[in-house]
Amino acid sequence: MDQYPTLNLIVRRGETVAAVAGLALALGALAAFVAGAHWLVLPAGAFAGGFAWLLMRSYVELVRVMADMLIPK
Repeated sequence: MDQYPTLNLIVRRGETVAAVAGLALALGALAAFVAGAHWLVLPAGAFAGGFAWLLMRSYVELVRVMADMLIPK
C-alpha cells in the first residue's frame, strides 16, 4: 500500500483526522463568538462540528472498506 500514501494516511489515522475536522469547526465558531459574532454562532458551530465529524467518520469507513477489498496486500 506504499503506492497510495493518502489512502494509507486515512486508513491509519482516519479517526484523528475526523476528530480534528470536527473540532476545527467548533473552535472556529468559538473564536468567531469571542471576536464579537452573534451568540447563535456557538450552537451552529457545535452542530457543524458534529456533522463534519460524522461525515468524515463515514468517509474513513468507506476508504477502509475499499482499501481492504481492492488493494492487494
